[in-house]
Amino acid sequence: MRILFIQGGFGTGGAEKIVAMIANHRVAQGDEVEVAAMRAPKDGTYYNYAPDITLTVLEPDVDMSAPVSQLRRLRHVRRLIRKRKPDVIVSFLTKINVLTLVAGMGRRVPIVISERNNPNVQNNHPVWKKAAMLLGPRANAIVTLTERGRDQLPSKLHQRTQVIPNPCTPMTGTRIQTDDRATDLVAVGRLDWQKGFDMLLQCLAKLREAHPDINLTIYGDGPERSSLEHLRSELKLEDVVSMPGTTQRHGAWLGEGDIVVVTSRYEGFCNVVAEATLSGVPIVSFDCDFGPREMIQHEVNGLLVQTGNVEKLTENLHRLIEDAELRKGMAKAANLNRDYLDPARVLGDWDRVIDSAAEV
Repeated sequence: MRILFIQGGFGTGGAEKIVAMIANHRVAQGDEVEVAAMRAPKDGTYYNYAPDITLTVLEPDVDMSAPVSQLRRLRHVRRLIRKRKPDVIVSFLTKINVLTLVAGMGRRVPIVISERNNPNVQNNHPVWKKAAMLLGPRANAIVTLTERGRDQLPSKLHQRTQVIPNPCTPMTGTRIQTDDRATDLVAVGRLDWQKGFDMLLQCLAKLREAHPDINLTIYGDGPERSSLEHLRSELKLEDVVSMPGTTQRHGAWLGEGDIVVVTSRYEGFCNVVAEATLSGVPIVSFDCDFGPREMIQHEVNGLLVQTGNVEKLTENLHRLIEDAELRKGMAKAANLNRDYLDPARVLGDWDRVIDSAAEV
């Protein structure tokens, strides 16, 4: 089977991680697999792809900072579909889904689309949401990450929608702090408004009053770096907050902190929560839509806090910093999500969706 995956880029995002996993899985089964993306980092793909997978960058000569021309992208996708003649296409994320569905018109190729975020609050122009809802019936199958994510779609699309969480396995090299106090905090994500790192910095300024030896490392890069660095200076946190950029090895951040903090305003799933809970690393997370509540059992393998409530976030972090027994209990609860996120089960669900679409 010839499978064409289409995504936005080859960077560090959660969608990119899952595309790489599914692509590697399918090529190992003997499929002819190509993964296309609009752009790629200068130093190559962040996630590893099997040598037999064809990687295509549709806009290799376009500056990453240049304005995006969606019409140009549409032409790229349509030309690629016409040239490759895939048996099935799998696309990820709202804008790429819309472009792919339009580009596939008249080609009679089955298309599977995957919505990876919260469509009600993600920072897209309203026209993209309207276009996605209008074009959704053209997709042979739709994949969402959670049941609540599925519920956001029009009821007429529910029957063709499959809920498949992101696969995840426990990470190696984690550290579980069993001393009386744990003061090294870590957060991970793209430096943008969605991830709420501005609220995390405000929280840390409050925490520092009770814990002057506290440290926070925020891994990731993005458009909000300069504003976050400015806020860090305003709050006089330069000596306790570091923002070193993206880790060179996926998951390396799990060995850098005693407690993981997630302050997202919204998510589609949140791979950070999955990786932390499976690895037994204590975590405090905003209870944002969607994802954290699906993986965190409050007081068992993590703590959930009302989204945007910095005071409650501070209180719960203070508690976890001080309570070694609670942290030990969370470490012992690392098996709670293992069946739910088991890669063999999740990739099997993806196989069924892709194979069924290709049979149409």
